[in-house]
Amino acid sequence: METLNQIFILFLLIVVGYISKKLRVISNDMNRDVSSFVTSVALPALIISSLSSYSFTTEALVKSGALVLISCAVYALSICIAAFVPSVLKIEGSARDIFQFITVFSNVGFMGYPVVNAIYGEQGVFYAALYNLPFNAVLWTYGVMVLSRPLMEKKAAVLDSRGSIDLKLLINPGLISVLTGFCLFVTSTRLPGPVFSAFQMIGSTSTPLSMVFIGSILADTRIQEIFANGKIFIASSLRLLVIPLIVMGVLRALGFQGMMVGIPVLITAMPVAANCAIMSTRYGNDYHLASQSVFVSTILSMATIPAIAMLL
Repeated sequence: METLNQIFILFLLIVVGYISKKLRVISNDMNRDVSSFVTSVALPALIISSLSSYSFTTEALVKSGALVLISCAVYALSICIAAFVPSVLKIEGSARDIFQFITVFSNVGFMGYPVVNAIYGEQGVFYAALYNLPFNAVLWTYGVMVLSRPLMEKKAAVLDSRGSIDLKLLINPGLISVLTGFCLFVTSTRLPGPVFSAFQMIGSTSTPLSMVFIGSILADTRIQEIFANGKIFIASSLRLLVIPLIVMGVLRALGFQGMMVGIPVLITAMPVAANCAIMSTRYGNDYHLASQSVFVSTILSMATIPAIAMLL
């Protein structure tokens, strides 16, 4: 029920964005501003506030290290699988970029934590936060690289007048916030109360803004087009079922049990990350296809997440 509640909340936020766009409360100019705000302000604030709220303990150190290593291995596996997605689905251009992104990145924040909490409690949420440490680093390096390919191919973003590399795509607010948050995390440094609360409040806007944004984008697309694209369903099945089952099988074969299996599998089984659409807009990629992928995978996850949870 907790899982279904979280999915239904996401769906309602998408509906709000859809209706707002149809009623012309939201414009395309506002969409561009929202995407810039979320990627440059809200998400970095969420990252810093989340990482600074936890600290290492001797008891949890070994398990924490193992989970981070497992997380890195899962992302490496997902990136390898994503490399073959374009050839299997016979896609290229911007569709290639979107499908590779959605193969690697799941909705670890808004849906991942509540689902883990429902199954494993507060201790599970703590370890899920540690497991998710590599997510932001991979998102703001590999993720940015994939979604910014149209800009890179035009040499408008990565080359300056002398032909040398422009580091603006790599040195971005997201990556800076990951490094800042990680330093606070490993040193157990706490932000001052008002500062932490401000960061937490700003960060909490990232999910609702992202889902409303997706709904507004979908308002410009015919619903028939969304469900007529069979490749989205194939990619969603890969995201929701195939990769989580592979992770489960490998971890159990290696002798892991309990949360050491459950947390990686559950996080991997979440639908497409909501910020896929936001970042696609920010970096000039196909945000319509990205929004459709988030919508379809979120709907399908109402059936797949409970099924995966029953196997743990």
